[in-house]
Amino acid sequence: MLSVQEQRLAGLSVEGHLTLSATINWHLSARKIDLRTLLRVILGPAKVADQAPLLEALNYLQQAYGDRRRKNGPAAVLHCLRVAAMLARVMPAPTTLDLLGAFLHDKEEDLTREELGDAEWDRLQAEFAHVLEKIDSNHRWFLGERIALLRRQSTQNYYDYLGVVLSKVRTMPDLLRCKLADRLDNTMDIAVQRTPTEHDDFFELAFGMLFLPGYRPAPNVDAVVPDVEACVLLVSQLFKNVVLMSMLREQRLDRLDETTTRLFRALAASSSEQAQWAVAALLSSPALGGQERRALLREMMDYCAAGGMAAIHSKEKGGLLDGSFLEHFADPDDKIRKKQIESVYEDQPLFIRLLVLYIGMFTSFLADSQYYLHGIDRTGLHPVG
Repeated sequence: MLSVQEQRLAGLSVEGHLTLSATINWHLSARKIDLRTLLRVILGPAKVADQAPLLEALNYLQQAYGDRRRKNGPAAVLHCLRVAAMLARVMPAPTTLDLLGAFLHDKEEDLTREELGDAEWDRLQAEFAHVLEKIDSNHRWFLGERIALLRRQSTQNYYDYLGVVLSKVRTMPDLLRCKLADRLDNTMDIAVQRTPTEHDDFFELAFGMLFLPGYRPAPNVDAVVPDVEACVLLVSQLFKNVVLMSMLREQRLDRLDETTTRLFRALAASSSEQAQWAVAALLSSPALGGQERRALLREMMDYCAAGGMAAIHSKEKGGLLDGSFLEHFADPDDKIRKKQIESVYEDQPLFIRLLVLYIGMFTSFLADSQYYLHGIDRTGLHPVG
């Protein structure tokens, strides 16, 4: 397992992710981008003999994404470059094909004819042909297969999409490594609103509120309270992570190989940290009184201890949050689910309870090698018991 320092250098911690992202972005902002230098930054300590396809892929991605931005603001091209950079640092011996798959994992989803227009699509397809010219026919076939499998088809909901990917990973473990690194980058990218030195200790805060009658959270003038969009995006990413990690853990795919285990644990740790950041900021808000905070945490402690985070439960079970996942997260339509999560944010106590539940889940993924949220499969969410 990687040490804390190694995780930081690999971009597997929020601090490391911010540093790695800033370094890559700095090179992308140059008046004239030196692709060889940029590739050296992405590869880090990794030694890859055949770098010509990777250089060609960088040139293609730079042209294809241009000035496009991600939902929360950063340059869109950063995502695929960071996913490759993570794999380059966490894998013992990444291959050219591993890194090409990471570079291009969103190609079929982001860079469509409908999105780009006919003329730009044709121009970029010609540029992509230069990438394929740098690898042999076998590698072309393997790369095309992986890009196709990692694309979520318009007819697939998230559960079905993951089911198809996971059905292939025992023979194509690189698919799973890429998917985990993709989820990890999406999760940590929400930290763009955080300061690199911000460390709100949720567990210390919760202990004080639960056990110290006169406890008052110390004012943190440097804390950044996430806005509505950031919170909705955060909860959406946490939900997707619980689904993926539960499906993996149930099939024992979280320990497919050493790299998979590292990425799985990093995803759990990052998801918990992001939820803790949001909860700590919201609990410290003057909108909540001390007694209300204490009651909220006590209710969640009792709910989790009674098995609330063990499975998907129906509302009829009667527990504090029973039915919440089915009510707010079950819809397979991403746009509808986003609106449902936005409605949850308007109920701050409920929103905080759900974030605390997520903290409990991701902490359990780390602490208990058998834990997963029961009631999730490739057909969706199903109440258990």
